[in-house]
Amino acid sequence: MAGEIVLGYDGQEGSQVALRTAVSIAAAYKCSLVVAFGYAPVAMGGEVADISATVEDLGTKITNEALQKAKEIDASVEVKTELVNDRPADAILRAADQYDARAIVVGAAGRGPISGALLGSVTYQVVHRSKRPVVVVPHPG
Repeated sequence: MAGEIVLGYDGQEGSQVALRTAVSIAAAYKCSLVVAFGYAPVAMGGEVADISATVEDLGTKITNEALQKAKEIDASVEVKTELVNDRPADAILRAADQYDARAIVVGAAGRGPISGALLGSVTYQVVHRSKRPVVVVPHPG
């Protein structure tokens, strides 16, 4: 189905806050919510396959927790999870393309714009590379 809301989710506080907003947007538009998690590790030598499998397992746990929390927020919203074998920003953008997303929701990491740009935050990358509307939910702190 086209027009879902895609949430970039990593289980951190910023994405947990964004989850509530994403559920509200999906409910308002009467569409599904896709919780996306990217799990490709940065190649730094060693056995990447083992790291990738471990991060994928963690992603399954994290997205299942998000699914449960979303149902607690609003049980009427259909929630899907999407584990994408890609770096987080790329994974979110791929999921948005795959589902022809109406919008992408991400949480702000709580860093300033300069450190986010220098450190390559996922939120910064998604905002600047997406061809779709991106809702950035501010960090509560």
